[in-house]
Amino acid sequence: MRIDKVIIKAFLSTLSAIVLLFVFMFGVLIAAFPSTMMNLAYDFGQDESSIRYAERAYSWFKDTSYMAHAMEVAIGIDDNEKIETCGLIVVKDEEYFTQYCAEKDAILSGTIAMEYAQYVHGKIASAKYAQGDKEGAVAYAFDSLQGGFPQSNAVVTVFFEAYYQDDQATKDMIREKMNNLQADGFNEEDKAYFVSVLVSVMGN
Repeated sequence: MRIDKVIIKAFLSTLSAIVLLFVFMFGVLIAAFPSTMMNLAYDFGQDESSIRYAERAYSWFKDTSYMAHAMEVAIGIDDNEKIETCGLIVVKDEEYFTQYCAEKDAILSGTIAMEYAQYVHGKIASAKYAQGDKEGAVAYAFDSLQGGFPQSNAVVTVFFEAYYQDDQATKDMIREKMNNLQADGFNEEDKAYFVSVLVSVMGN
């Protein structure tokens, strides 16, 4: 009986040591390798945790790719707050954002008509709108045009959000801004698209 107790006690001690070692190693990973934890959390379906680790990795290394990861995960789970905060960081890094969108466009070529940059701008504008910042959503959408009127841009995205919400005030804001928009400098493709959208906006 005494031997059994000794064996059980030894077993429990070993098990406790293993558990403590695992906890310690896990803690080291969290503290020292947030980018590794970002990917592990995502692989295990822990999307919110993956976003948090990505934010931590960005705060340490200032690598915008971590925020791009966080933004994409946030889009997947409709986390509007994180779509906005992480997305704005990605967009503001112009060099990275240009390369990032070019890579996405190359992958998605032939599958969707819109440019990936417009998709991102639309998601950020929609996130602002969903959080109640309607004026901010409209302002951001028009700022993202950058002298053109590309297909499926953020202005169109916010207009449809307002249309489905029967939000007349936001539709009026967009209508006024579109009427004041100087379309003369647009290329022919953008100009034609602008006219078609304007007709829709004026009719709703």
